[in-house]
Amino acid sequence: PMAAEDSSADSRDSSSVLQQECTRLLVGDSGSVGVCPGRRGRAPRWLYASVPVAAVLLVAAAFVSSHQHSTLRAGKAQSEFEVLVETPDERALEAGKPKVLPDADMMLQSDLMKQAMEQQAGLVESEQKLADLQRTQEEKVEEMEREREAKEAKEKREKKDREEAVRKAAAQKKAEAAKKKAEAAKKEADEKQKEEDRKRREAAEKQEQEERKQQSGTGMSMLLGAFDELLEGPPPTTTTAPPKTKAHGFEILSNGTCHGHGLFPISHSSVCALAASELVLADNTSSVTDATSRPEGCYLEEGKLWFAENEQNKGHGSSHDRQQLCMTKGRKHDEDEQLEKLVEKQAEEKVKQAEAKAAAEKRHQEELKKEREEKKERAEAKKKEREEQKLQKHLDKEESVVQKWEKDEKTVPNITLYCFSLMMPFGYEPALLQEQKLRGVGVYGCDESAVFSNTTMLMSGEPSPVEISLIPGTLAVAMAGGGWMTALNTGVFNRLWMEVIRLGRYRYHDWVVKVDPDAVFFPSRLRELMRHKSPYNEKQVQRRIEEPKNLKCGNCRLKGKEYETCASHVRFWQQNGHTCKNALELTARDAPTDCGCDCDDFACDLPGSAMYLNNCKWGLHGPIEVLSRRAVATYAAGLPKCVGLLEHPWGEDKFLDQCMQELGVTRANEYSLLSETACGEQPAPCGTSNVAFHPFKSIQSYFTCYEYANKYGMGPASPPVFPDLEDAQGGGMGDIMMKYQEHSI
Repeated sequence: PMAAEDSSADSRDSSSVLQQECTRLLVGDSGSVGVCPGRRGRAPRWLYASVPVAAVLLVAAAFVSSHQHSTLRAGKAQSEFEVLVETPDERALEAGKPKVLPDADMMLQSDLMKQAMEQQAGLVESEQKLADLQRTQEEKVEEMEREREAKEAKEKREKKDREEAVRKAAAQKKAEAAKKKAEAAKKEADEKQKEEDRKRREAAEKQEQEERKQQSGTGMSMLLGAFDELLEGPPPTTTTAPPKTKAHGFEILSNGTCHGHGLFPISHSSVCALAASELVLADNTSSVTDATSRPEGCYLEEGKLWFAENEQNKGHGSSHDRQQLCMTKGRKHDEDEQLEKLVEKQAEEKVKQAEAKAAAEKRHQEELKKEREEKKERAEAKKKEREEQKLQKHLDKEESVVQKWEKDEKTVPNITLYCFSLMMPFGYEPALLQEQKLRGVGVYGCDESAVFSNTTMLMSGEPSPVEISLIPGTLAVAMAGGGWMTALNTGVFNRLWMEVIRLGRYRYHDWVVKVDPDAVFFPSRLRELMRHKSPYNEKQVQRRIEEPKNLKCGNCRLKGKEYETCASHVRFWQQNGHTCKNALELTARDAPTDCGCDCDDFACDLPGSAMYLNNCKWGLHGPIEVLSRRAVATYAAGLPKCVGLLEHPWGEDKFLDQCMQELGVTRANEYSLLSETACGEQPAPCGTSNVAFHPFKSIQSYFTCYEYANKYGMGPASPPVFPDLEDAQGGGMGDIMMKYQEHSI
């Protein structure tokens, strides 16, 4: 309403100024009055405007003439009055008549002079009023001009304040984002540092444990080796002598414990093996066990030698099936002496090792100190070298990106697109699509395009401005579906997809693209994306074979199965264990054996080769839907499997997204495909590197976005441009190095 009032005030101001200008032209000598408003009948407005002015001029002229005449008569009357006063009328005296004085004439002349003076005063007053009126009009015009200028200045200030507020908000938001990013980076760095410190501590502890274990193991191995050498003596000779119950201080008990017989249990597995050799047992290799309820130390079970090391077996002796091996006191004394000597020797070795380790640590610290000093001396040179290497690596990376893009341009085949839109026969869409067709943009920039609707006539009665491919049924849909208040248009778009599939033109192209009329779509950007980004450019996704010309792969010709597709029968045979080739052959059999379909491998279920692009973090959105041609074929064949999804209050994009996942079609997230407000983004002014922008419903807004994107934007896979690489190739490495260092700082 405020805008309407401002517009009305501006209209009144402009009308007033025009009226004043027309009045000026009317009373002037020249100028055109054809554009002036307010003309009445056949008489021009200047005639009406000139009437009061002419009247004023006539009154002024009459007054001047009367004033001059009255002045002359007043002068003559005054002279005659003076004469009559000085000299009486002698003729009247002579005749004896009464004396006649000029009083009446003088009164007449006085009245005339008074009237002339009043007329002059009235003229002056009229002139003053006219001047005042003119001044008032000029002041009003000036005041209106000042008000207009003040209003424009106020609007400019308000606009500037709004822009400044937006800039401040954006700057504040950017600063907050940077602050959060810095805090997150700092937190990540702290966590990383803590993790590194923990790993270093664990590594140090592990190394220290390994060293202690190694030292302990070395000492123990030395102790046990020496002990074994002392106990074993010369290697045993093969003998056929029978086993002994006593030999060289060792005895074997059939019952009781070693302590019960005044003996001592064997405390080491090597001594156990020595005892078996001295007693001439068949098995002289002791096996260690940790089991319980066993004789303490060394024992013989069913001819096999065992050594029980579990402390819970302490005090246990022989049983009916296990015989304990013991040693005499003298033998134990000899073992203890040898063990004591070995322990003393190991202690000496440990001291020597500790001293050697301390000396090595001291030398290591000295070497580290020397290395740090040398490293400090070489720091500047290495820093410069690293920066040069980093720069070179940076330039090499950029060059590799450029080379890869150029290689793809030469090796990857061109991409073909089949694009289509659904047009409502009323509203803004017909005119918008007509302008897109005239300029060759949007769907009309694809390799093949089509526009679908349910009629070729608009609701206004005029024919459609663009060529229409008809789809059956109404385009009316229910509103307020689901939690997002979307249109329940799944049925309409399913009929649209079925018509696209029936026409079959999509089979001759790599990718199929459904685009809303109000989506600013750049086919060239989509082609670059599909050619230069994996997995879209992989052979199993792209079309690399010629499409057969004569196919009969529509609906089944089998009686009672006419409403089922040939592809669904092919996949039925695949689900029953047949290969794609065999399933095609089975389905090709004439009715009544089978459907009599002549299909290619598009009718088969080939996982990994069908793909569609998800364009929003919240799921597929409908302004642009990109499917590989095999994904469309999979959708056509598997649509009956998605019937259960129709019970949900979804729009067509959510239904298509869920159905594709139900059919096992590969879902590739490509968020650079679409920028729209419904996906939490701000598409205007269309300067980002997206393939499509939505929504722009008027011709002006649509092509403003299109021209801005063409001038300032680039596609998500546009040719890479690196100014520093170009400068480096031009020979300016010194300047590039300086700029790179400044950028790094």
